[in-house]
Amino acid sequence: MLYSRTTNRTRRGGAVLVMTLLGMTLLVAMVFYVYNVGDQVNKRLALQNASDSAAVSGAGWMARSANTTAMNNVAISRMLGILPVMDAFPLASEMALSEVTDWEIGLGRQVVTLKAFLSESSTQALAKTLPGMIELQNRMAKQRDILAPFKKTLLDGSFDMETVTNWRAPGVGGSAPHGTLWKAATALDDYSVATMDASGLLAQFNARRFGTANDAETAILIPVIPEIPHYRGTLDDFQPTLEGRITVRTSSDHTSTSGRMVRTGSNGGAIPDYAYHYRLGPWARLLPHDPWRHEERRATAWKTVAGTTPTRHAILARGGRGQLPGRGHSARRGGRHASGGGYSHRVPTAWEVYGYHTRGPYWWGMWRVHRYARGWDSYDNYDEHLTRNHGELPDTNFYERMDMVSKIKLGYMFPAAVTNKTPQLVHYPLWKTDYAEAKLLAETPEVRITETILYYFDIASSVPETSGDFLSPGTYKTNGSLALAAHHKGWKDPATFRPDAAQICNYIWKSKDEYEITEYPEIGIKRELIQDGDKVDADGNPVMTPKFHPVYMVEFCMFGSIDVGGEREVSNPCNWYSSELDNLPSPLLIDTSMGDYDPDTNDVDAGVRREYFAYLGMARSTSQAPVWSQKFKGANPTQSIHTLSQAKVFNNKSWGLWTQDWQVQLTSLNGYPDWVDRVERDLPRTPETQGAVRSSDLQEILEFLRALAGSNLAGKFMSH
Repeated sequence: MLYSRTTNRTRRGGAVLVMTLLGMTLLVAMVFYVYNVGDQVNKRLALQNASDSAAVSGAGWMARSANTTAMNNVAISRMLGILPVMDAFPLASEMALSEVTDWEIGLGRQVVTLKAFLSESSTQALAKTLPGMIELQNRMAKQRDILAPFKKTLLDGSFDMETVTNWRAPGVGGSAPHGTLWKAATALDDYSVATMDASGLLAQFNARRFGTANDAETAILIPVIPEIPHYRGTLDDFQPTLEGRITVRTSSDHTSTSGRMVRTGSNGGAIPDYAYHYRLGPWARLLPHDPWRHEERRATAWKTVAGTTPTRHAILARGGRGQLPGRGHSARRGGRHASGGGYSHRVPTAWEVYGYHTRGPYWWGMWRVHRYARGWDSYDNYDEHLTRNHGELPDTNFYERMDMVSKIKLGYMFPAAVTNKTPQLVHYPLWKTDYAEAKLLAETPEVRITETILYYFDIASSVPETSGDFLSPGTYKTNGSLALAAHHKGWKDPATFRPDAAQICNYIWKSKDEYEITEYPEIGIKRELIQDGDKVDADGNPVMTPKFHPVYMVEFCMFGSIDVGGEREVSNPCNWYSSELDNLPSPLLIDTSMGDYDPDTNDVDAGVRREYFAYLGMARSTSQAPVWSQKFKGANPTQSIHTLSQAKVFNNKSWGLWTQDWQVQLTSLNGYPDWVDRVERDLPRTPETQGAVRSSDLQEILEFLRALAGSNLAGKFMSH
């Protein structure tokens, strides 16, 4: 009996040990499971960075390629825009130098004549014109000295402008283009073509490089060879960009467009194009809204330079003849608005953008020429009137000659297909500065006078010429060195400039005029108020009105010169053959027939956005459970991890290859079934990737995508 009890006790102790071992086994398995799951999650999170890198780097390469092409399109436009301007310099500077030299010689002769006349006469008024004539002569000499180096360098030196601007330069061997600008533009065109042709393949290699750098064994971009829908245009597609000038004003209820823009019939080249006027381009400048336009703000927008708000009144003038024409100043003063505390000007209380305007590179090139030659007016304050910048060549026709010749040369460029354009002619001036000779030529029928230059000097005085106080200090003002220089078309006899004109010496005629003004402080006329007859206001007070004072004008007209020149042919820098049309630099343009990439719509699945500008990055890496991998193989039969990422390429400024604002951004994964279809379509194209994508890798990923598509796991990826 004792033996039996011992045996039963032993059997009960072994059962506890079995339960303990079984519990420990389950606990260890749970630990292995948690460890393996955590390891897989960490690896998947790390691999997600790889697919993100693949998507962003591949799509980024496409955006970079578009920006490079846009940069080249703009650079070529600038070259073509400056080309006619540069090619016009030799002829324009030659004509302007010839003109100003003749004018300076004529003025010198007239100054000598006037000095001789004044030595024998005591004409006080006429003597006031002498400093102005001398100053005018000195200005002409100064501007002649500015233009002389132009001609010496461009025409008389070793530099040949044709080697820079001509498609085919005389005496230069080899195939065209010969000109430096044409060579550079053609090289950029080739660069753009190469960039866009290689962009898809390089984007795939870039996606693979960045994906594998982030520990992925396989990284693929879909489409396997992406492309931006584009085509190579023609040289004519640069015309709207070069010549277009347009202003767009927008408000809450409408958009208005004004100005001139060449209609292309498509969307090629014009920025902004007529079809898409709301887009900004490389030469678009925002227009600020100024509050002076609104009556309710105008009262708060006025102030003087001193910061006070004076009582406003008007200077009134009446009677007399009109001001003489010409470039410069006149001593005659007309009525205009002013204020008792000094002249005032308006300042804005706030600014806001209400539109933009576009000016092409040709316009900017000519604007710089105008700025140099003519200058611009800059407002300082009204107490000092206007501080004027007249440029370096204000008395010459340099800008006018440049504008005329460059427009002809620009016309030679378009349309490019017309290779036998008729040579255009311009008038080449020949000036005669002797009045007697000019009078004789004017009476000769076979002589054609195209232009007459007259100079007008005048004196405004508060006392008449017959008074002994005439020309006493503080009683008169003259236009002095800023005399009016008038260019009259055809023959203009200075003897007829005023009905009462009388010749007082060779080259000079005199006339008198009289008018009335309420205020002219420079000649001693101050504002006075007198009672307006018997008029009284509502309170019975007399109505006061400004008193008019007489102003006595003495005007002199001096003969300058006449132009009896002929015609000169304008050379054509666009001298290509019809067989060379395909070699001309041309822009790469977005193929908008695919649809409109509306910048106001951000939906990546909308039409052309989805088809060409959405990219899928895929990454795969082999992975197995680090602990007891055989037991955990069923949970991951492929022994690998796959991650997906989606990116978009967009340009929120312009729908075209003109504005360098193409960008890339990661988006949420969407349209999963469509991505499966696109991978299936791209599978036969893997041999075209030159080894960047292997068919076996893409096939494996495709099977994985199909498996997800048949389950509810696809949503997990689309939430990324």
